[in-house]
Amino acid sequence: MTFKLLIVDDESTMRKGIAEFMNWNTIDCEVAGTASDGLEAIAFLKKHEADIIITDIRMPEADGLEVAKYVFENCPEKKVILLTGYADFEYAKTAIRYNVSAFILKPTNKKELFEAVQAAQSQLATSRHTNNIAREETAFLKEQFLLEMTDHPYQPQFAEKLHKYGLSLTGYYVAAFRLIPYHEDIRSLKKIIMDEKKEACCYRYNNLIIVVYLYNDLESVLQNCCEIEAITRMLDSREISVGISRFHDTPACFQQAVTEAIRALTLNFYAENNVSFFSEELNEDCDLTAENSLDLFQFENLLLDWQFRDAETLLMNLFAKFKQNFVNAQDVKTICAQIYYICSRITIKKSGSLDAEYLNTIRLANDIFTLEQAVTEMFHTLKLSLQDAAGIQGQLAEKAMKYIEENIATDLSLEQIADALHISASHLSRTFKKAAGISLTDYINQFRINRAKELLRSTDIYIYAVSEMVGYHDATYFSSMFKKLVGVSPSEYRNPEG
Repeated sequence: MTFKLLIVDDESTMRKGIAEFMNWNTIDCEVAGTASDGLEAIAFLKKHEADIIITDIRMPEADGLEVAKYVFENCPEKKVILLTGYADFEYAKTAIRYNVSAFILKPTNKKELFEAVQAAQSQLATSRHTNNIAREETAFLKEQFLLEMTDHPYQPQFAEKLHKYGLSLTGYYVAAFRLIPYHEDIRSLKKIIMDEKKEACCYRYNNLIIVVYLYNDLESVLQNCCEIEAITRMLDSREISVGISRFHDTPACFQQAVTEAIRALTLNFYAENNVSFFSEELNEDCDLTAENSLDLFQFENLLLDWQFRDAETLLMNLFAKFKQNFVNAQDVKTICAQIYYICSRITIKKSGSLDAEYLNTIRLANDIFTLEQAVTEMFHTLKLSLQDAAGIQGQLAEKAMKYIEENIATDLSLEQIADALHISASHLSRTFKKAAGISLTDYINQFRINRAKELLRSTDIYIYAVSEMVGYHDATYFSSMFKKLVGVSPSEYRNPEG
């Protein structure tokens, strides 16, 4: 870290000597500028950066105390070192009220001045470290609050926190960002967004990054989204897609805005530049929550990735929530209709068409059990259709997936699976990647980690035992692989609140 100095003295010889004939680079400093009096110094500080100000106390126009007073009142993070003659020493001590870092008697010697500057450097470093910690804590609490607003309807007590975190939700758009291909480790995407977002705040919501643009300028929002998309492609070699909500002007609409942004992501199949906007036509008179929208979004991505078992589990959990919470019948039907449209889009893209009778059954269903049966049958029809469309390759991949599922606790290898399927390892490797879009080794690791996630959240089994159950016989390696794919350690995933 290099610290910038401002040298202030009305004696040109002294000013030039301090600025030009002292090896400031040896203590990580550089002279940012000089001034011949206090007024000139204050004008410099208004326009330029300086960390440490070395100033004489007796000067025309404005003296060193006025410089110290200005710094104390306007930029207290900077440090001031006063140069004073013996006769002025008692006078200079009155500057203590301005938090002056050091007083040095003239004539000044290099050793004493260097020591004073190094002490100021230490104070600045400590202060910056403390401020960084405070900023990080505030950022974390701000993200937690935005998550709370995402998952819950607006409450009057939110107003105090909005004010505390400087969030004026009186005019804003919400954008949802996701990586293509879909992936849980989105730390690199979040860093890019945090570096590039303008007049906005962002937070992670499951495997998406949600950005709140705090202004009414859709063109600027779109431009920033495109910049982030281009930088991600260049730095991370991956694509992103973006869904943008409608404009909203009250905090009470925040949850709705996030929901709109997530649902807009489903239109990216038809959108240019991977950016799509929420449309009223998607609404169908259903007040979907952000959680519902995220479930639908994850379901579609699981199908596209051939993760049928996880997709089926998601459907089962979705219907369990419907039954547990007695969700309004019309809302449930609309969500099931969205599932039909997802399945239909995938079928058209991959193999053919989906029977419209499923949609008719959903709309006419008189109870939750009829709905669940129709959606389950539709899911299995889609699964078989995708597998048939993939032909022999798909069947072979499915057999390999089934073998992996049935033998997850064993030491699986390409050669072992190939032997069990009576084919060569090289043929299995090529065929599996072509059919599933992922290497066999990566699929095994993803499958094991997904199963581990289920066990960690639904049981109290020790982590080392979970590691054994999913085929990792080295708990340290399991933790490393889990953190690599999920972004957090197994214990942090099980207890996200610490």
